[in-house]
Amino acid sequence: MIDKILIFPSTELFLGNQLLKTDKLLELCGNQKVVLVADAAIKDLYAVALAKKLRANLLTIPSGEKTKNWDTAQTLIDQLFQVGCGRDTLLIALGGGVTTDLVGFVASIYMRSLPFISIPTTLLAMVDAAIGGKTAINTPYGKNLIGTMYPPQAIFVDFDVLQTLPAKEWLNGLAEILKMGLIRDGSLWEMAQKNGESSAMILQAILGKMQVIEQDPMEQGLRRILNFGHTIGHALEAVSLYKMPHGQAVALGCLVEAHLSLQLNYLAKEDFDSILAMYKKFALTLPKTYTRSHLLQAMAHDKKRAFGQIRFVLIDQIGHAIPFDGAYCRSVSPNELESTLDWMEQWK
Repeated sequence: MIDKILIFPSTELFLGNQLLKTDKLLELCGNQKVVLVADAAIKDLYAVALAKKLRANLLTIPSGEKTKNWDTAQTLIDQLFQVGCGRDTLLIALGGGVTTDLVGFVASIYMRSLPFISIPTTLLAMVDAAIGGKTAINTPYGKNLIGTMYPPQAIFVDFDVLQTLPAKEWLNGLAEILKMGLIRDGSLWEMAQKNGESSAMILQAILGKMQVIEQDPMEQGLRRILNFGHTIGHALEAVSLYKMPHGQAVALGCLVEAHLSLQLNYLAKEDFDSILAMYKKFALTLPKTYTRSHLLQAMAHDKKRAFGQIRFVLIDQIGHAIPFDGAYCRSVSPNELESTLDWMEQWK
C-alpha cells in the first residue's frame, strides 16, 4: 500500500510498505539520467538492486557523521562530472541522515541545482533529516553550519527497510520522535512510551514536523522549536568529534534543556521527573572527550545565536514549546547555563 502526501509546493511524500519494489520510483525517474548515491553500509542490502531497477549509476559514500564534510561533497561532485552529469540528471539519496543531507546539499549546488529524491533508510532520517528541505555539511566549528534550503522532488518512506535496522538505530530515531512529543504533541510522547516500533507513531511524528514546516518553512519563528535539544546536542556531537550518535546527543540535549526549563521555572517538577524517567532508558553518557570549555566553544556557533547570546528552545509542559512572542527561543545568562551544565555533569 502506498500513501502519498504533498509537502511544500514541490515535494511529494510517499509512505508505505515495499515502496522500493513498486514502479512509482521508476515512473518519477522518467527518461532522465539517474545517479543513485548510497551509504556504503547498505550497498549490497538495497543499493545494487535498486540501481539495477532504475538503470542508474551507483555511487557510494562512507558511513558515519564524519563523512558529511567538504571533502566528501567535493569527491561526489567530481564523480558526477566524471560520469557526465548535466542539469538533466536526477540524484537519488539512499541512506540515513548523513546521506540525505549530503546528497541534497550537492544537488543544490551542482550546476546550480539538480533535482533529487530522498529515500531515508533509518528511523532517524525518516522522522527528521529527510523531512523539511534542509541540506548541510559539517565543519570543524560545528554541525550543519554550511547548507541550503532545498526540498527534494520526492521522499520515499518505505517502512520495510526498518526491518533490517539495528536496535541502537531505533533508539536514535526514537529520540527525535520523543522530541516532537515534548515540543508539540503530548499524545506522541505517550505513544512513544508505550510502543517504540509503530508505523502509526512514525507517521504521526512525520506529520507533526510537516505541520510545523508548512507554517514556517524558512525558520523565522515556529520552526525553531524543532531545535529543542539540539543546542546542547549538536555541541556534544562536535565535542565527541562526531563519534556520539545524533540520537544519543539529542536525547541528552532534550533532557538537559528540559532541566533548563525546570530551572527557569517554566516546567513543573512532575513533568521533568517523567522526562527524566524516560531518558534514563537511553543509558546516556557524556563523550569521553567532553570538557565544558569545548562544549561552550561549540555552542558559540549555534544557528539560533543572536547579538552574541546563546538562545534555547524551552518547554512549559510536555507537548508545548514556549512561544516567547513568536521567537520560540530565549537567551540564557551564563550563570543560568552554567547551573544546568553542573546538573548535566553530575546527574548520573
